[in-house]
Amino acid sequence: MMNKAVMLIASVAAGVAMADPTVKLDWNAPKKEVAKDLWGIFFEDINWAADGGLNPELLANGGFDWQQNDHEKWDRLTDGWVPDFRDGGMARLSFQYGAPVHPNTAKHLRIESFGKGLAGVKNTGLDGMKLVKGEPYRLVYDVRELTEQDGIDWRLPAWTRRVFEFTFEGERTFEETGAKIVVGETEFSILVSGRRVMEFDNVSLLPTGPNLVRAGMRKDLVDRLADLKPAFVRFPGGCIVEEGDFQHWYDWRRTVGPKERRECIWNRWGSERIGDMKPYWETFHIGFYEYFILCEELGAEPLPICLSGLTCQYQRPSLMCAVEDVDYFANVILELIEFANGATDTKWGAVRAAMGHPKPFNLKMVGVGNENWDAPFFDRCEPIARIIRAKHPEIKIVGSSGPGPDDGHYKYAWSRLSKEYADIVDEHYYRDPAWFINSFRRYDGYDRAKLPVYAGEYACHHHVDKAKPNTQWSAVCEAVAMCGFERNADVVRMASYAPLFARVGHYQWSPNLIWFDGEKSWATPNYHVQRMFSLNRPDYTVGSSVEGEEKEHLFTSCGADREAGEIVLKLVNVEDGARKVVVELGVAAPKGEVKVTSLSAGRVAVNKPESPDAVAPVESSLAFEGGDRLSLDLGANSVTVVRIPAKGL
Repeated sequence: MMNKAVMLIASVAAGVAMADPTVKLDWNAPKKEVAKDLWGIFFEDINWAADGGLNPELLANGGFDWQQNDHEKWDRLTDGWVPDFRDGGMARLSFQYGAPVHPNTAKHLRIESFGKGLAGVKNTGLDGMKLVKGEPYRLVYDVRELTEQDGIDWRLPAWTRRVFEFTFEGERTFEETGAKIVVGETEFSILVSGRRVMEFDNVSLLPTGPNLVRAGMRKDLVDRLADLKPAFVRFPGGCIVEEGDFQHWYDWRRTVGPKERRECIWNRWGSERIGDMKPYWETFHIGFYEYFILCEELGAEPLPICLSGLTCQYQRPSLMCAVEDVDYFANVILELIEFANGATDTKWGAVRAAMGHPKPFNLKMVGVGNENWDAPFFDRCEPIARIIRAKHPEIKIVGSSGPGPDDGHYKYAWSRLSKEYADIVDEHYYRDPAWFINSFRRYDGYDRAKLPVYAGEYACHHHVDKAKPNTQWSAVCEAVAMCGFERNADVVRMASYAPLFARVGHYQWSPNLIWFDGEKSWATPNYHVQRMFSLNRPDYTVGSSVEGEEKEHLFTSCGADREAGEIVLKLVNVEDGARKVVVELGVAAPKGEVKVTSLSAGRVAVNKPESPDAVAPVESSLAFEGGDRLSLDLGANSVTVVRIPAKGL
């Protein structure tokens, strides 16, 4: 990392060489108000982002509902459990469905022990597990013992739920009549003693203390999100909203209520196998209720995305309901609005209240469809939108312009998009560095009479050695486009990077904003750029231009923070070397401190588990003697935010 003094120096400009580019601020240009919800986040359950990520559950397949592989052979670690026979114990291990705790999650474990020792199963978590000494945990499971009725038929008594709260200081054994539950530092066992038959379901082992859990989720990951100060959260996707068939589409109604009623399904991204990666299932232990709670924790507006009557169009063939049947999917959205905003005496408002939140979530917007395109989509989303507007005109609708930013699907979408259907249009950009740099002026000539834009998914794909890592260069190029978003804030009202999370060794997609493993997480250069923009959102933007040699290598956005009384200037240097620039402020700034945040590194620099802060912003506070000119030295491949005190903004 470059020395602070070398990276960036601010002073009153004097004797500046003509070759230095000049940034000119124009306060007479039309001011463009910047939406308060410009910078947000997009969560999709990809790359083990929910189970194995935000979900703090330590056990894999605790409900035994994942589909078993290879005729239910018990040596398959992908299903979470393996045999555990001790002291000569032996048993028949099987999955059963009779008289379940709840029919939505009927599958449960049966242990038919016929040895004198201990026999059962062992779990080591999704990708290893580790309990922390001194931390509190909660163990929960449902259990019953069967008695013989006739031959190999069994009497199936009612289930009993066991709950244990404990602080972990070492291996713990919880005695159950005829069984033992053993909780170790890195593994968990259910063991039946002697000759008996017992069944178990809904086994859960969760940390509960504030060091590990925040808002019911993994604390370090929620902390990362909170540090971004997102204005909104789009959830739960993404392609997983639709899946490839109607057996697996993300029906929000199946993700709320007690966890035993939340039907486990195959995750759309679980089919994207890489090497010997484990398949991925959605337990919905983090469902729509939990997403709303997360939004409250972050102080962000919720933006749920809902199915529009057709499955993922990337999955061929895409399935779709008849146009005359789209009222079914419109009603699903109406029920969601009732769940979020309805009184406690309504059907779904009562469900929300029973879960512990009688106060409405104050939902203001919903997305209809995700990255869908052409007539099959618009023929269905338009009547859905009309039904929603008739019942809830106060709810804003987010539409879709398709999967790309400039292809035939995109052009067709804009030929059909109207205010009758949508209030804002979701555009997606997964492109190379050149595209992002060239997109700086993408919206300069945009027809202001058209619908505004939500840049709902974007990320610069910088190819390095046949991979797409989160490099400094990808972050710099994204910053160029983000300056373009901000300069055209009357068009681009919302924006969010994608994807948000990835667990090392279990990702189907890269690059990603935040990486993590079973114990820690780390930010990427792209994350730092997102945070720099989010924490330095101006109230309005003014004109800014660059003059001088190689001006095409410098990109800017400038605005004002009314409350702070500061000019907020963003500069992106796409050169591989440091450079000096002069800023003509256009107003006389008083003597005071200039606050500077800068991110600079080599193009292929990345953050890794062993060096998580190799690329990180440098903050400084510099003395400014006042005046209307400022000289700055910008680092190579850098993104810099300068906050300059000024009056009357």
